[in-house]
Amino acid sequence: MHASAKEYTAEYWQQKGDEFMMMQSFDIALDCYNKSIQLEGTNASAWMKKGQALSGMERYNDALSAYNESIGMDPKLAEAWYAKGLAYAHLNRLNESIAAFDEAISLHPRAPLSWYGKGIALANQGKYNESMQALDKAIELNESLAGAWYSKALISAELGMNNESLEALEKTVSLDPEHEDAWFNLGLVYANQADYTDSLLAFNNVTDLNPINALAWEKKGDALLSLSRYFESAEAFQRSLKIEPESEAAWQGSALALRLSGRYRESIDAYNKSLELDPANAASWNGKALAYAELLDYNLSLRMFDKAIEIEPEEVGFYYNKAIVLNDMENYSGAVAILRSAVALHPECAVCWNRLGLSLAKLELFSEAIKAYDKSIELDADYLDPWNNRGIAQIMGYEDYIEALKSFDMAIKIDPKCIPAWVNKSNALKLAGRDPEANDALEKAKRLGYTD
Repeated sequence: MHASAKEYTAEYWQQKGDEFMMMQSFDIALDCYNKSIQLEGTNASAWMKKGQALSGMERYNDALSAYNESIGMDPKLAEAWYAKGLAYAHLNRLNESIAAFDEAISLHPRAPLSWYGKGIALANQGKYNESMQALDKAIELNESLAGAWYSKALISAELGMNNESLEALEKTVSLDPEHEDAWFNLGLVYANQADYTDSLLAFNNVTDLNPINALAWEKKGDALLSLSRYFESAEAFQRSLKIEPESEAAWQGSALALRLSGRYRESIDAYNKSLELDPANAASWNGKALAYAELLDYNLSLRMFDKAIEIEPEEVGFYYNKAIVLNDMENYSGAVAILRSAVALHPECAVCWNRLGLSLAKLELFSEAIKAYDKSIELDADYLDPWNNRGIAQIMGYEDYIEALKSFDMAIKIDPKCIPAWVNKSNALKLAGRDPEANDALEKAKRLGYTD
């Protein structure tokens, strides 16, 4: 038995419209509200809800017309002013959006969503301080408003308030554990603070929520790299690349993870893919050179380093890496030449001066080697290696055991657990004829783990 037509009242159609709005069936809800308005055209609430259905369909101009009808019938309907503010915001008519939110706030000053909407509109105008004030008011009225906390986090970051941003992101995910963007940004913040464990946990939450978020998989790979979990890192980059195969950054990260996990051939293939996408990526040429060096293909490695240096001639690390390969080839003169270029470009590079000293010592140019070590120490007095190497040069070049012992003692002062420095000190004492002291130093080295 069918219901009679007289039962379909304006109230009935509005109620049905509300039900379909809850299901996000906006087109059906619109039909219901239109039926309600046909029966009772002066119902401000029905016009407002018609506007909401139109907004759900992204017909914002039509929605504004409906909101204006609603407000014309009831200028004190705060919800209609709020909805109008949202529609203006979607149309990027921000001044009108803010004005509408202000009307809603004047009618209902304790409505957190109106303050929240105003805060977003102000942020979109770049008025971050005013935006923050509005968002703080929204949070004061409803501390559980996750969206307001998230917006506060983003604006705090824009204002350089990093601690506040972190706290707001943590609050966001505590209120809304399925907020993908908040977890992602939280992962980035932790990574910037070198907190890679928490960064990884945050990105894990992103990929749990959205397994096809390629960038989150890439950032997981970065975090795992920083945690020296190279095999897992390579897997994360590979997952990212299955989703987004044209990501040059993911190919480069994958190549690095593969190289550090000892999978050099696979690493070279990944570097090649990275270089197909960006032939001018000097870091990829450098990484590829290091992979070839691990495979003992030194000549090819050197050509790759030269390519990296050609692209970025100011990057001292490329010179340094090339010098290590030349040393491995026992081409100490070549290593000295490239390291002299490095320190000429970057005289503040303490590790370069130390490496130059080592290469000069291999050529038995001990006086120059000691000068290079001294320069390294001058730049970084707490850098242990040049102190240790300086002591060896004093013995090898001059049999100056007293000066050598001073250098070894400085190395030990920097790190009392440095086994090579204790062993070298023992040898210097023995050469100086101070056998009891030499034995004591050797015993110390053995207690630290040295074996003959």
